[in-house]
Amino acid sequence: MNLDIEKAKKRLDKIINKSRTRFYKPIQIAEVLYHSRVDSNIDTSNKEDYRIKSKLWRDQVTNRLLHQSSTSSSRFQDDIWNDNAMPPEILKVLDNFNKKNSGVVEKYIYDKFKEKLGTISSIIQIVMVGVSSPNNFQLENLLSLFRQEAGIKRSIDKCYEIITYSLLETVVNQLEAEITVKIPPKNYLLLQEFSDLSKVLLNVNSEKPEWTELAHIYRVGVTNAADRGLDMWANFGLVIQVKHLTLNSEQVATIVDQIESDHIIIVCRDADASVISILMKQIGWGKRVRGIVKESQLVEWYNRCLRGKFSHQISRPLMTLLQQSFEEEFPEVTEIIEFCQERQYTEIKLPQMWQ
Repeated sequence: MNLDIEKAKKRLDKIINKSRTRFYKPIQIAEVLYHSRVDSNIDTSNKEDYRIKSKLWRDQVTNRLLHQSSTSSSRFQDDIWNDNAMPPEILKVLDNFNKKNSGVVEKYIYDKFKEKLGTISSIIQIVMVGVSSPNNFQLENLLSLFRQEAGIKRSIDKCYEIITYSLLETVVNQLEAEITVKIPPKNYLLLQEFSDLSKVLLNVNSEKPEWTELAHIYRVGVTNAADRGLDMWANFGLVIQVKHLTLNSEQVATIVDQIESDHIIIVCRDADASVISILMKQIGWGKRVRGIVKESQLVEWYNRCLRGKFSHQISRPLMTLLQQSFEEEFPEVTEIIEFCQERQYTEIKLPQMWQ
């Protein structure tokens, strides 16, 4: 095995190991290799041959496998072809090896993807067992598995987000809390003057000066690893930021500064809660943070929902929403299996170095 392909594989492995479960960048590389192999009209040493096209090819695959496509900026997506990632000279080495071996590098990338989805699938299985037997579900075990499995460790923020969302939305639903928007009678003339604007902005007008709806928590959706935007919001003015990665004072300040709300909840590990508390006392935005939710509190609230005095009412809705949220965030592995069969990757045997 020549040294060039060994170096190229190490660079590819570095990108794979840094990738989250969405696997956008490795799939983008795989699709360039695939189209270079089957189309024979792509020069992988010239990134302008595939820089733009590769995003479309990648999105076609991820839309099928994940029901999602990258929402990152074009510049962020183009970073994959930079010198410190997968520059054309290294991609060319992989391309040549891939063509000589009938798509072996493509298979290798998608096998790694299956491994990550397989781990997620085991997570979903644990939650499914919890749906049928909520009393036996232990949140600590789920969090521990996310930390131990190297393949999904970088996605633990998403795990935290799903766990937090499922808990908050379930409790809010069970409380049947209501939100009312109401214009006081003294402002009815002003409301009449701006009836068209208030209808769009507040869903009220002079004929209907108030309305009520049930309170809900909403997830913003999938964000890329570089984002620091909000994770969840409520229709009663609350925004929620979930962070499991270790925080420092600068990161905390950035989180709060970037969220335009005076009602912020930060969900974090117990160890980071003290950092945030100190900053709240030192910096003027402290009053904007309504509260800090620690991991130990999440565990306690889950225990209360699943084994407390109201568990008969709350436990099953909570576990059902938790399962649905994980399945939406991390789709089942059946799609990737069918995809690999169609591409005939299942017939390719990996060389020793690639096993």
